Amino acid sequence: MKTLPFFVLVLLLLPVLRSSAQPPQSDLEGLWEGLLTQEEGGYRPEYKMRLSLKIKGDQVSGFAEVQQGNDVYIKTEVKGSVYSGFFLTLEDGLVINQKDLVDSEYCQKSYQLVFKAEGGQVFLRGKWQGTATANPCIPGKVLLKRKSTRA
Repeated sequence: MKTLPFFVLVLLLLPVLRSSAQPPQSDLEGLWEGLLTQEEGGYRPEYKMRLSLKIKGDQVSGFAEVQQGNDVYIKTEVKGSVYSGFFLTLEDGLVINQKDLVDSEYCQKSYQLVFKAEGGQVFLRGKWQGTATANPCIPGKVLLKRKSTRA
């Protein structure tokens, strides 16, 4: 019967331990910059990416920009959800701005990203997949770092 009090203590402390291990959702808000990659066979292997996020409850909104040199540029609204304070699912929405591609289409993407803190910096990492018209796009990965604000 000694395990019963320990089990009850663990059950009582579990919400406290879980909440202290998760970043506040406000840590997810703001501007993120980094790379979006595409696996072999894609239009380009690497693109610059910016993601601006606002969090309200468990809902996420903002915009995503993907760029590669002077050839590729698209800015879309993104919407999604945050789970447990550190896992994001996002979907591209309305196109805000784009540069027309020659003989190609942009991928309408969905993202699965995880918030990570390492070495005093914070990151969003994960995967994306998408479709262009009715065809699946070659998927890839995302690695973003929080853009620091300057005084």
